[in-house]
Amino acid sequence: METSPILAPFRRSVPGRTALAAALCAALLAACSTMTDVRERGHAERIGQRLEAAGFRAVPADTPEKKAHLEQMPKLLFASVVRNGKRRWVLADPYHCDCLYVGDQAAYNRYTQMEIGQEVAESQKADKRESIDASAQDREQEFLGPYNTQAVFGDQDEL
Repeated sequence: METSPILAPFRRSVPGRTALAAALCAALLAACSTMTDVRERGHAERIGQRLEAAGFRAVPADTPEKKAHLEQMPKLLFASVVRNGKRRWVLADPYHCDCLYVGDQAAYNRYTQMEIGQEVAESQKADKRESIDASAQDREQEFLGPYNTQAVFGDQDEL
């Protein structure tokens, strides 16, 4: 069996194989981290759009102190601050805008209503998909005709 010249040094010794395995693990971890970062940025962007639509304003982390503070805060989670009887809602976003979103109670209420509306819309979509699935099951004879249900469903004849 011929060995690739690139892999030849790694095939000769256990330390070489260990180094190759470590390099592969590091590459996989880096890829997973990158995928997570991309997903977090997309999620943060959608949240930011909704926050701004609800009346929150983005306060940039434009100094090293603000950036350090932003990194220490819970990310993409609400916290409330009360000063002189005024409540403000804050949300740290180091992923997309590198800012702190700030809103009053009215903005927070609008945002939560938007989120509830989004959940209701998603629930209605799921209900519609279930309804379509149920009607497809009800029309089994129409779709399958002379085909044996056992041939289509296998052991799951109850479907």
